[in-house]
Amino acid sequence: MNPKALYKSGRRVNVPAMRRLIAAVAVLTLVALSGLAAAFYYSATVWRSSSSATVEIPQGSSVQGIAGRLAGAGVIKTPKLFEIAVRLKGYGGRLRAGQYEFPQGTTMLSAIDRLSRGDVLQWPLTVIEGWTVRDIAGALAGKAFVSDEGMPDEFFRLAFDPKFVSGLGLADAGTLEGYLFPDTYFLTRPTTAAGLIKRLVARFKEVWSTLDPEAVRASGMTEGEIVTLASVVEKETGLEEERPLVASVFLNRLRMGMPLQSDPTIIYGLADFDGNIRKSDIRNPHPYNTYVHPGLPPGPICNPGRASLEAVIKPAKSDYIYFVSKKDGSHHFSRTLSEHNAAVSRYQLSRKGS
Repeated sequence: MNPKALYKSGRRVNVPAMRRLIAAVAVLTLVALSGLAAAFYYSATVWRSSSSATVEIPQGSSVQGIAGRLAGAGVIKTPKLFEIAVRLKGYGGRLRAGQYEFPQGTTMLSAIDRLSRGDVLQWPLTVIEGWTVRDIAGALAGKAFVSDEGMPDEFFRLAFDPKFVSGLGLADAGTLEGYLFPDTYFLTRPTTAAGLIKRLVARFKEVWSTLDPEAVRASGMTEGEIVTLASVVEKETGLEEERPLVASVFLNRLRMGMPLQSDPTIIYGLADFDGNIRKSDIRNPHPYNTYVHPGLPPGPICNPGRASLEAVIKPAKSDYIYFVSKKDGSHHFSRTLSEHNAAVSRYQLSRKGS
């Protein structure tokens, strides 16, 4: 041993005492580390939340910010240990934004796992076949996935914004009426108007891609024309099995140069429809009125489902050119005007006085 190491400032170092000091410091350090480990273990796996909590994590939140929100809601006990755990697991940039439901009894580690998976709350939105853009926008108000009360109005505005519509890659759409596909969607908070529209349009494209391409070509119509006629068919009947017949009537009329004379096209162009079509409405020259204007309306009048799209590209083979409601959800189809007038008298006029 180097003798110089045994002296400091002229004083002999007490080696046994130094060893005892080092040992004591090591013990204290071990105790402290053990205590920290115990606290970490307790906070991470043993301590459990006493009640359920809903917590919204905003986009761009830091780990510290997330820890604060969870602690404030009673989901975790020690925010600092949460931060350490997140970094130890390598999840520093992988905790996802959204609204979460943490059940009673949640541990810190299970909360971290849920955040890393993005296991956010989801709510259903069902877009019904035949709904218009206005109908969909109205259904958004008050939904849990809508965080901005102005979102429904923004949805409606974007659906008719030429610049926004042109960026969605639709073949010949002037607006998004007809291209917001009816289905049930599961949405997270916050859902934006643009984000929702893109989901609905993506679903339309997905369904369109599964239609029989040979039938689409054989129809001789563009995508926009097919969607437009399908929207009229959708509004004319709620019976799926009738749609190919209804489509055949309109296609027969188009071939003959007859006006479609579809009441739903009148209604679509009226600013304030009260449930009754008047003679003045039938004569109203708005662009969608197929009593006044021949051919198809200038665009879809609602958002049709798959059955109506398929009915247009694969219509029934018929020589019907008229149909009238039986007032039970179904229709009577006729080949001649005299037969049609008799059906109107039977199913419509005879019931007005009953």
